[in-house]
Formats: sequence, C-alpha cells, structure tokens
Amino acid sequence: MRTPPTGGPIVLAILYPSQWFGGDAAIAEVARSVEALDPRVEVLTVVYEEGQHLRTLRGSPEGAEEARRIAPALTDEQAAMFARVHGVIAIDLPFDVAELAPNLAWVQGVGAGTAQLQTAGLAEAGIVLTSGAGTNAVGIAEFVIGRIIEERKRFPQLRESQRRHAWEPQFGLELAGTTVGLVGLGAINAAVAHRLQAFAVEVLACRRSARPGDTAPDVDALYPTAQLHEMLGRCDTVVAAVPETPDTIGLMDAAAFAAMPAGSFFVNVGRGTLVDEAALVDTLERGHLRGAAIDVASQEPLPPEHFLWDAPNLTISFHCSASPSAMAGNLHRLWIENVRRWLAGEELVNVVGG
Repeated sequence: MRTPPTGGPIVLAILYPSQWFGGDAAIAEVARSVEALDPRVEVLTVVYEEGQHLRTLRGSPEGAEEARRIAPALTDEQAAMFARVHGVIAIDLPFDVAELAPNLAWVQGVGAGTAQLQTAGLAEAGIVLTSGAGTNAVGIAEFVIGRIIEERKRFPQLRESQRRHAWEPQFGLELAGTTVGLVGLGAINAAVAHRLQAFAVEVLACRRSARPGDTAPDVDALYPTAQLHEMLGRCDTVVAAVPETPDTIGLMDAAAFAAMPAGSFFVNVGRGTLVDEAALVDTLERGHLRGAAIDVASQEPLPPEHFLWDAPNLTISFHCSASPSAMAGNLHRLWIENVRRWLAGEELVNVVGG
C-alpha cells in the first residue's frame, strides 16, 4: 500500500455531492475533522459524479465500451484536483484515474458496491480501495423487513380496497414459524438476520466462505454457495444482498427460482445483475413465486418500456432502500477512522480484495 507523503501537504478530496450525505454543513464538519487529524492534511471538496446510468454500465461486464464512450470530460477544476490528491472518498472515478492522479494512493468508496470504481484501473495502479460496507446496513435491513411484512400482511391489497372505497377484508399470513433464507451474509443480511429474531422465524444463510460446522450470529444454518439451491428449497422468503462479482452475476437464474418452493417470496437489495430478470418475470407470470420486491435492476434508471414494470406481483423501488441521513454519519465516521489509520500506517477497514 502506498503511504502518505512524508512532507506536506497531504491532499484528500470529497467527490460526491454534499446533498447526498448531510448537506454542506455535514461535509464541512467532516472536512474539519479530517484536517484536525494532522496539520499536513488539506481536504478539497470537488464534485465528480457520473450518474446512475453510467455507473451501472461501468459495473456490468458488457458495459465498459459504452461507458468509456459516454464518460464525461473533466472540468478544469476536477483536473486540477486529481493532479494533487493522495486520497479521495468517492462514488465515481474517471477511467484510467492513475494517469490523471499520479499521487493517488487510496480511494474510499461510499457504498458496499465498488464495481464502478474498480473499472478506473485502481488495482492495476496499486491504488488501495476500501468500501463503505456496513454504513447503510441498518436502514436497508429495516426496508427489507418492511417489504416482507407488507407482502405477508397484504398491505397493497388493503390500500387498493381503500382507494376504491370498498370494505373488503384482506387477511394476511403470519411470519412467525416460517423460514427466511439469506443469499449473502455481509453487513446488510447480518442486520436482517438480527431483526428477524423478533419474529420467531428460522433463518438460513448462504455464504461463499461457509464451511461445514461454521456458525454465524442470528443464523440457524449456514450453506456454501454450492448448496444454494438446497437452501432455497427450504425457504418461504429469500432475501438477496450481495455485491456484484463475476460469481454473483446471474446467480438467481431460472434454476434458482425453480428451487424455491411454490408460493415463496423473493427480495433483492444487493445488485440487479444478481438476477436473471427474464427468469424472475417468467416465474412470477407462472405463479410459482407469490411475489417479489426489488430495489435494484440490471439497468438503472429502469427505462419506461422495460418489461419489469408490468410483471405481476412485483414491487419495484428505485435503489433507495438505504437511509441517507443515518448513512451519512456512519460513512463519515468510517472515513475519518480510515484516514487516521492511513496516516498511522495501520490496516484500513473494508479493504476490497484484501
């Protein structure tokens, strides 16, 4: 790992729009806190944002060429910033960033997903990447619980009856005594598992690193990826929350949905590329799944003509399951701690690939 320069200044930059995480006052406060760690530190605030469509393209294997074609040119202010920085906190970076930022040693991502940042050539240049994994786990876990309860208690049907002024009792199902399977057991699904304990459910989880005899807090049984379909076959509800990697693309395909019991429910709050969307729609149309809720899609924003919009019993939200107000504080505390560690030569938190 590249170390900070021994002299000064040590230039760090915040690259995301201030309104995303607490506004100008919060950004100014975190900048002051970081600068207080070492008198050599200077924090710049220069926005570099590519937008959701380009971000999604960069995170998909087939989108790299198109992403390069439509990537924005740097402004003079951005170019001057990249020429100086040693570290940044960002959601987006330009392609071939090492050529633009010869001093760049470390990038702090703002979320758990870092696929779009990795396409900037960080690994090839020896630039360390850390993620924001865990900073939004509680908010997303609460969102997941809400989706599960909403579906089992038939809240959408009750709202529709009210809209039509029709007194039509809609009796739901109990969650207690059911089995919930978690695809992935990172910070988000660990938070989901913890919250599910209040509902007296059986919690299963599939984790790539699981070995025979492994246990995890709030989880009744762990499965390795090779036994994913076995786990799915036991579940009334399945919650997916995994990052995008070559191993997770298309993991929830037609065979995976077929392995789920008839009448089960699927939730995805990880990455859209996890799901074979045509297979999901097919299994919903055939009535094999009772329903599904997705907060992510393989193409974002989802075009108005996309087939997902009209899929039966599919609830779509728009990559908004996190709670930015709480995430902002968590993210800023993580960055401050990682800056402190970086300056001290200590191991960073959430190193990607580390």
